[in-house]
Amino acid sequence: MTGSYTVPSSEVPGYSAIYRHPQFKDGTQGNEFSKVTTLYELFLFTVENNPKKEFFGSRVYYPETDSFGKYEWLTTTDVAEVVDNLGAGLDSVFSTHAPELNEATGQQPIGILSINRPEWLLTELAAFRSRRYSIGVSDIAGVESAEYNINSADTRVVVCSMDKILRMLDRIEHTPRLKVIISMDRLDCSKPSIATQAFSAMTAALLKDKAESLGIVLLDMDQVIQMGRANPTEPTVPSPDDLCTICFTSGTSGAQKGAMLTHGAFVSATRGTYLHLAPKKSTYLSFMSLVHIFDRFSIYQQMFSWIRIGFFSGDNSRILNDMQELRPTIVTLIPMILNRIYDKVAAATLGANGIKGWMSRQAFKSKVKRISSGKGYRHALWDKLVFNKISRLFGGRVELMVSGATPLAPEVQDFFRACLSCQVIQGYGQTETAAGGLVQSRDDLSTNTIGIPAPGVDIRLRSIPEMGYNVTDMPCPRGEMMLRGQLTLRGYHNNPEKTAELMDGKWMATGDVVMVNPNGTFTILDRINNIIKSASVMWVEPSSLELIYVKHKLVSFVYLYGFERAHELVAIVVPNATTFAPWARTIVKNPEADIAELCQSKDVAAALTKELRQLASQHKIPPPAMIGAVHLEPTSLDQVNRDMYTSTMKIRRHMVNHHYKIKFKELYSTLDCITDPKF
Repeated sequence: MTGSYTVPSSEVPGYSAIYRHPQFKDGTQGNEFSKVTTLYELFLFTVENNPKKEFFGSRVYYPETDSFGKYEWLTTTDVAEVVDNLGAGLDSVFSTHAPELNEATGQQPIGILSINRPEWLLTELAAFRSRRYSIGVSDIAGVESAEYNINSADTRVVVCSMDKILRMLDRIEHTPRLKVIISMDRLDCSKPSIATQAFSAMTAALLKDKAESLGIVLLDMDQVIQMGRANPTEPTVPSPDDLCTICFTSGTSGAQKGAMLTHGAFVSATRGTYLHLAPKKSTYLSFMSLVHIFDRFSIYQQMFSWIRIGFFSGDNSRILNDMQELRPTIVTLIPMILNRIYDKVAAATLGANGIKGWMSRQAFKSKVKRISSGKGYRHALWDKLVFNKISRLFGGRVELMVSGATPLAPEVQDFFRACLSCQVIQGYGQTETAAGGLVQSRDDLSTNTIGIPAPGVDIRLRSIPEMGYNVTDMPCPRGEMMLRGQLTLRGYHNNPEKTAELMDGKWMATGDVVMVNPNGTFTILDRINNIIKSASVMWVEPSSLELIYVKHKLVSFVYLYGFERAHELVAIVVPNATTFAPWARTIVKNPEADIAELCQSKDVAAALTKELRQLASQHKIPPPAMIGAVHLEPTSLDQVNRDMYTSTMKIRRHMVNHHYKIKFKELYSTLDCITDPKF
């Protein structure tokens, strides 16, 4: 089941045929799970079909040693009881302190601000119980971002971890409509967590005094649960057309936009992917921010079966330790994280010297060949000698790894297939589609593809003739991907102009340029806004080229820039920490030079430019897409300036261009470019 189904006679001028899932040719999702129409019903379905099974898990925290113990679990029955009491308690809180309905939605929003932990999902599910909807609040990009999320959705009640409260109170004038803050942690600090490290019962009491002086009601979650026990209420269940969340886009191309997603949209997105992948009895580590769509989508999708959700310990540096303790069976990651793990593990194995390196390379070649030929993911000899050690880093039980957000380099996808002896697939979705859309089939062993439409999703391409992409291109149609289905957003909150730009009738314009492969799968070429028109009137796709250039053993990251009067590109390059230094030291003839010093050398930059041009020639990259000059950056771009990445670790190209605009001008001046780039 690798390729998609082409709807006969569905082409119209300027648009390709419509593509659907091959098992759901009528464009529906069939009748399975038809009684599940909201995320609240999905939750009740999970509880009813899996009573008293482990559901939400978190690791015990020991503040004396700043360490974590084993996972402790709430069962499905426990979670249902907490959700019911918390939901009733929220009814009391809202009716007393924030009874107003949002004018645009007719419902009530509730903000959630914390890292991933059980209380995050408990709050969202309790909100669903009374037709409320969640506002994922993110402060990763700065406190102003969190305040923007709260204010733009007119949020009066926020549930957050204790470590967020003081800053919210200190800047309360920036969120003037906020009335209630509910702490996920006990305000008496009687149950320590990673969020209570800086607090004691005395300092927590000062928080309550400060909140009272500012006219803010400060409660903790246990108090709200007790309210619910004392004053139970009947659930006011949502309908499929009710909002379940306003999720803010990651802001890759400008200001965040609040995507209004209904229960029907979220159920359609998750049910479609579940019908395609059918995960059973999953154990899942939640650490990709729940503020955004991808992690929530992954969790709700697996709730159509039984899922154990273990939440990470709260420290990104301990994620592999969390995996080894939890031993997940399904892992979802973004390429940036996978690339970092790949760089370290591949350098220590494939890039090693001597017998270790030779054996690792032989093992990798043999394993990839075996997997590609359909003979299975296991190899008795090489797994025992090489790959089982790597697999144990992830807990040793991973059956399925799903990558999303941006394309995954083919060699990285093959590497993890070999190392983990499991299926590694890519998918495609956007905030505006509740993260649903397309996904590779489990039996698809190819790379550089996002798979086929999920059940219930229609895909077609729209020609972009001014860029040379046409649905009539042979042998592979190319154009902007358009998406239709119940999973699309209701619109952008308070932003009808952007909503109108997004929609073409019932079709949503994704902004991604794709190609339909001969086997009916789809490949992303680039974002429309990222594509560069060169001086030779050739359209250059930087994201696709970056995947080629980053294959060079001396680099770990490449960012390309060009403009319409330039005859070639320039690049920001972050070197590979393992391979670059020994190579560069031979050029500067200084065996003691550190990375920072090597990156400042013009001779090293020129030599690396030559290396990358040779790689480009091997891949038959045309001259306008070749690199003419590079700037070497000794650290990753998120360490240079955090604003160059979204909170979901997608690159903000406009921010990178702004940050390096002087450097780009300098690079082009070395190429004798007669016209300055425009920013």
